[in-house]
Amino acid sequence: MLSAAITAMPDHPKDLKSLLDAFRDGTVSEEAVLEQIGGGRIEAAGGTDSRDEAARRRTSGSGVEEAALLAQLDACRAAEASGSTTMESWADLSSDPVLAGGLRTAAAREATHALLLERRIRELDGQLEAELPDWLARFNAAILDPKARDVDRLGAIVAEFPDPEKALEPLNALIEAASGDPLTHELLSTIRDDERVTLRWMHASYKRVRQATLDDTTR
Repeated sequence: MLSAAITAMPDHPKDLKSLLDAFRDGTVSEEAVLEQIGGGRIEAAGGTDSRDEAARRRTSGSGVEEAALLAQLDACRAAEASGSTTMESWADLSSDPVLAGGLRTAAAREATHALLLERRIRELDGQLEAELPDWLARFNAAILDPKARDVDRLGAIVAEFPDPEKALEPLNALIEAASGDPLTHELLSTIRDDERVTLRWMHASYKRVRQATLDDTTR
């Protein structure tokens, strides 16, 4: 930990200041400075740091910004968990086996995302306290209305997210905000790739189901 590294420093700050001043003046070598302040001991102390503590220090910005990032990760976790549950239930309601198969796969992806985000939040000492926004809870409830048809459900999703790439912009911003933490950054980047696949599949499924519905009405 950082505190361990600090305790490896010389006992007298004035001596350290004089040593650093001499180094800046060129009268003392870098090797001599490292030897005097116990560079090897400092490195060993730093080496005891956990990867997650190091990641927290690498996260750019203030503690307030880090807390905001954790809150956004938690909000994503809650949304992914809810999305998984919704699509799994939708698959059970659907009479279209092709759609049901894709929904189960998408639901599994969302569930995995939620678990990965939960794990990362815990690793960073964050709290799992986010609640689903009211609008999203209502949207999911409408999707699971037993009276709704698959074409209606898919149409609602396409209407809510007409442009898959634009829908990913908030996630892109979150990925950028996590640039100081490589693990979280890559975790979110791969989640984004999955989300893109799901959104594009939803659009393609809507076209297929809508065309099938139109064909049925003209027979």
